Amino acid sequence: MNRAFLKLLGLIGLLFLSLAAQGADSPTLDNIRKKHVIRVGVKTDFSPFNSLNAKGEVIGFESDIATLIAERLGVGLKKVSITTENRFQKLELGDVDILIATVGDTPSRRTIATAVEPGYSETSVNLLFAPGKAVDSWANIRQQTICAVQGSYFNKPMAERYLLELQTYKTVRDAHLALRDGQCAGFLYATAALANTVQLPEWQGYRMTLPNALVTPMAIFIPRNEQGGALDVALGDILADLHRTGWLLAASQRWGITSTGWLHTQQTLFLERDEQGRYLCTRNAAGRWPAACRNTEYVSSTEVSGLQAVGLWLKEQLDVDLNFIYDPYDRKQFITGIAYTMLLIACSIAISLVLGVAVSVAVDHRSGWGAKAIHAIMAYGRLTPPLLMMYLIFFGLGGWTMREYGIKLPAFAVASFCSGYYTAGLVMRALLEASTHIRTYDAGFVLRLHNLSRTATYANWPIKQALINLTKQTMIASAIAIPELLSAASLLIAEKGNIFLTMTMLVLTFYLITSLWTRLFNYAEKALLPAGQP
Repeated sequence: MNRAFLKLLGLIGLLFLSLAAQGADSPTLDNIRKKHVIRVGVKTDFSPFNSLNAKGEVIGFESDIATLIAERLGVGLKKVSITTENRFQKLELGDVDILIATVGDTPSRRTIATAVEPGYSETSVNLLFAPGKAVDSWANIRQQTICAVQGSYFNKPMAERYLLELQTYKTVRDAHLALRDGQCAGFLYATAALANTVQLPEWQGYRMTLPNALVTPMAIFIPRNEQGGALDVALGDILADLHRTGWLLAASQRWGITSTGWLHTQQTLFLERDEQGRYLCTRNAAGRWPAACRNTEYVSSTEVSGLQAVGLWLKEQLDVDLNFIYDPYDRKQFITGIAYTMLLIACSIAISLVLGVAVSVAVDHRSGWGAKAIHAIMAYGRLTPPLLMMYLIFFGLGGWTMREYGIKLPAFAVASFCSGYYTAGLVMRALLEASTHIRTYDAGFVLRLHNLSRTATYANWPIKQALINLTKQTMIASAIAIPELLSAASLLIAEKGNIFLTMTMLVLTFYLITSLWTRLFNYAEKALLPAGQP
């Protein structure tokens, strides 16, 4: 009797888990089924995602998604025209059931509505320039007046990041007219829409020349109280299937939407299987996707393990947002930056020692025009700031070779050479002064490779200090040696706005790198120059 009762409790538990995985009650889904129609909020000014055809019908990539969702739910479809400014208001007032309206999935939007996971596309930001106004770097548009549309999520971060003077308009049409009238240098908007605009005959001469910024997934949004409910789960399952089958990717390509590869990545992710042949992206008992199948920004510390869990816990409990610990992509960028920095230091040290020793041996206790020329060349390297030297070679000489012969100088090699050349002058000076000192008691001494160890005994301290300073100046090399640690940190600051913490960690990282190299120099000094050597 007890066993039967326990079995019954077990079956009831499994039933509840099954129901949990399917999602809780959904008033919106109940209303959709009751009325046998789903009202989808769509925009009509964002071709190829949605626009009006000659018959006044709403067509586009998102309309195709809305049609398919209605078919999967077994209900009719009603497209409700909305705008960027009123779309969330329409959702909150119940005028629409769901939004499929080019809405980027951002933390601020998740506070007012529920984003269905996974997303269905991606959005990024770019600028459409008026004829003669185009530039190729975001840094070159600072303080310029730029047209934008009211309510766009990217207005504030882009204005803050690039110091833009935004002039906002209620609709895309108004922004287009302002751009044509010369009210602004460019129009800040979604990349896909701008790419479609420049293909139109009336926009010939207008150009989109900047790299895409703020690449963000697009999501279907539903009312805030629907999170985890049956509608949330149903829509998420439909989208997961559309990723697996490649429907979203094919539809996106059919509508000519420019992609950065996000849809390809999502398809690969949702097709991945475990050793038992089951999809890795399968909902758990609570009805949620595994952490690996979600946007890292919305994963909690309880869903992951290791460094990622530690980083998220610090963020949740202490409000310490070390995104390069909990975000795998940012962590890879940061570690790659450290690796590049260590390699840059190693290459610069090798160049400085080899070049410094070679010229010291070549000119010690010698006179003549050859020796004087070498002294002058090394003095130039020692007295010229490395950053100035890098710019002269990379942008001066490099610009000429690129223009005349199509040869681009490698930034990493230029940075390594300039840092090494600068320090080599200090190494040479230290060795020559040591050699001069030895001649005060050994008049016939001349620096050669076979007696280098003897000379280095007197020159080791200034050489070691020069090499330590070299490890510190690698931050300067980041001006052109991309990617590198400072560049990776700058990217994290730009994407997350985490200035104080990122810069603190950057300073600490450089301190640890310098300390490590100092220990290596001390070890080399003891190993190569035994105490007591005359």
